[in-house]
Amino acid sequence: MASSSLLLSLPPEVISNILFFLPIQSLLRFSQTNRYSHSLAVSNLHTLSLGIYTTRIAAIISCLSATKYPEPKLTTSSFPSSIGCSSEVTNTKRDKEPNLEPKEHFGTRGPYSVAIVLQEAQWLDATTLLLFHNALMKSVIIRHRTALRNVELSLWTLTVPIAKSLSALQGLRTLSIRIEAFPQVRGMRGGLAVSQRLEQREAWNILTADAVWAPRLHALRLEGGEITSTQVSRLLRRSRWCRELWLSKCALVDKGIWSFLANEWATANASLRILGIMECGGQLDEEVLELIDRLEGLQFLFLQGVASYNVSSEVVAQRNETYWRIPEFIPPVSPAFMGTVIEADPLYM
Repeated sequence: MASSSLLLSLPPEVISNILFFLPIQSLLRFSQTNRYSHSLAVSNLHTLSLGIYTTRIAAIISCLSATKYPEPKLTTSSFPSSIGCSSEVTNTKRDKEPNLEPKEHFGTRGPYSVAIVLQEAQWLDATTLLLFHNALMKSVIIRHRTALRNVELSLWTLTVPIAKSLSALQGLRTLSIRIEAFPQVRGMRGGLAVSQRLEQREAWNILTADAVWAPRLHALRLEGGEITSTQVSRLLRRSRWCRELWLSKCALVDKGIWSFLANEWATANASLRILGIMECGGQLDEEVLELIDRLEGLQFLFLQGVASYNVSSEVVAQRNETYWRIPEFIPPVSPAFMGTVIEADPLYM
């Protein structure tokens, strides 16, 4: 008690400097000591990686199914490297009444990663779970909005309230949003799924148009979701200092993203150093290769997963050696090496 009182007797700016280096687990434990500690901890949560799950197994599956992003070796990435997932699973008791009290788990993905598991979620319908997920995510963002600089979110869907709360983060510098491919909510009716997709498209419009942090954005990573090339371009048009961009599994992001990067962004944005396009971006053809010619200053380019049926991997690699001269370049995989098709007997489906 004496040591705690001594610490809190220090000037607030000194305590803030100490708390700045603490991982989330230690920071949250410090916030539970008293009200003054809570206010100090809330104002010092600068980095957050957050996911909400219905079960521990769902959290593990989500982590295992997440895209493994390569780490540049010659230039520094703004995003932490993937460390792996904790495989520990604990059983929870089934009470007669459902309990929505969230339980936090700190895995092995890093000191700023938090996985929130909703207790007794199996007793709740899809609509209730989605509402709780959206309200909890929005609450966390708003609570720490004054200090957050680096945000990594794993969302079931992007809603309008979440988009508005993200848009208002004044100090945001790096943003990573992953829309879950693994269904966290079982038994979702077709009408609810359609309405969620429509709202997600509206939410992307709000986020890309109203983000107050866009002019100061350093790195952006988007995975999945209903975002389009036009919406990505709208956001990046105001992010001239962005040095790192990743787009993965964004089905609505087509060849237009290459046209924007080459024609509108490259000449005014000499800071772009890292670019990764994975399983989106349209067909990789000679026109796209010519557009990449204009992206001067790139130190890292990742194209694995981009459709390249008309251009072989060897041709793209040769293009880099001859024209682009990007130090770290990972070409697309030729269709013949993208996997084997396995036929299944319908009787076993």
